[in-house]
Amino acid sequence: MENILLISNEPERWDSFEKGLRGSYRFIISNPAEKINFSNANLVAIDKVEYIEKIPAMEKRKLPIVFFGNPGDFSTEINARKLGVADFFSQPFNKEIFLLRFRNIRANNENIRWMQMIRREMIYVQDCMAEILAQTVESRDKNTGGHILRTATFIGILGEEFVECGTLTREQVDLIVRAALLHDVGKIGVRDSILLKPGPLTDEERLEMMSHPEKGANLIKTMQKRFESHTYLQYAYDIALNHHEYFDGKGYPNGKKGEEIPFWARLMSVVDVYDALVSDRVYRNGMPKDKAFEIIFNGSGTQFDPVILKAFDNCKDLMI
Repeated sequence: MENILLISNEPERWDSFEKGLRGSYRFIISNPAEKINFSNANLVAIDKVEYIEKIPAMEKRKLPIVFFGNPGDFSTEINARKLGVADFFSQPFNKEIFLLRFRNIRANNENIRWMQMIRREMIYVQDCMAEILAQTVESRDKNTGGHILRTATFIGILGEEFVECGTLTREQVDLIVRAALLHDVGKIGVRDSILLKPGPLTDEERLEMMSHPEKGANLIKTMQKRFESHTYLQYAYDIALNHHEYFDGKGYPNGKKGEEIPFWARLMSVVDVYDALVSDRVYRNGMPKDKAFEIIFNGSGTQFDPVILKAFDNCKDLMI
């Protein structure tokens, strides 16, 4: 037998419901002033709109909510339905109709849960495809092994500094970390002879290498059209296109400056350069961290945003 969790400080008002449904549903009464246990509930019933706030978001996703109210109280019914209540019941009632409506509510809830599960699986598959694409690009260049994962880690550490002051939310930092994996995806359009060259590039080769931000942004734009809408792909687009822009406007590809450059791209530019400086390459060893820090801080106001460098200084010892 399934359980209806009734949240009410006047449960006696609904005795007729409990008696009429006896044998089909068992009522569990919970006082809204006390801690509510949802573990045995199959369905939640409330009789005041404000009780909806007492239901945790996770339980709202799992359990259908119905409202027990007065007949003809359309204002309350409208407010309750706007807040996610699945159905509204009043006295007197017909048991057979009541059970049919309950059955439909449960069926709809199951369908929604299945759709949510399928959507989560689709998002997971799409995320995996994006990560594999990023790793495929990196696997072409033996000089930069592990770069995308390290920079994604570093940008998460740096982003956390801005959660504490309210500039970013933790959800945004999570999206930025996922987006960071695609920052160099445009290198898939750069020839191996340039990407793998162990020495300095010619002017012509440098121009082709400098095209990778726009190529990456175009590829991500295509992904946005093909994939289900993902917020993180907009972050990825911003980062891929703008992570080589300079704070003073002397970067590429578009010469943006200051706050014209998306904030997350300004974060990426710092950790991208830091990792490039301290990492070994076929043609050189990575430099000591103190030297890398010196170079980065010397770029304050020119290559890098001074505000972000202040945060970087706070967490630089975590960049290992």
